[in-house]
Amino acid sequence: MEEIIKQISKVKREKLGTEIPILVFRALRHYTDIYATDLLGENAAHILFINAGKSLGKALGRELYDTDLSKYLENIVKFIEEEKIGLLKITHFDDEKLVVQLDECITCAGMDNIGKRICFFEVGLVAGFVENYLGKKVIAQETKCNANGEETCEVTVNLK
Repeated sequence: MEEIIKQISKVKREKLGTEIPILVFRALRHYTDIYATDLLGENAAHILFINAGKSLGKALGRELYDTDLSKYLENIVKFIEEEKIGLLKITHFDDEKLVVQLDECITCAGMDNIGKRICFFEVGLVAGFVENYLGKKVIAQETKCNANGEETCEVTVNLK
């Protein structure tokens, strides 16, 4: 996986640079959701995005790893902001669960209320980072979402 990240992170766009408009990112997500649902069924895109996020989170987690948990979490928060995925803030952490808030989420910040939660990639990403550190599978879910009319995106990870 790390090899894939090295390969895809190489960009040669002298005039246009490395960034893309959020509109392009969201359109890609939206149409992938539609086609995956059409081809594979109702929850196919959700599973696809969660697993993609989880795979990336695990791979990046190995790159950002630190034996000191607070330093590891600091590395993740910094990475997510630098890559403009959002502004991650840990709001609860104990032996049973981790709750993180994701403000200015790349997937849905500023969207109208569409009545559902849609940040499956971000859920997977957070789960992947946690699984990398703990060395075991965890269950994560989106418990708040801007696209669902809530003030922020929130991911809750069950650590048991």
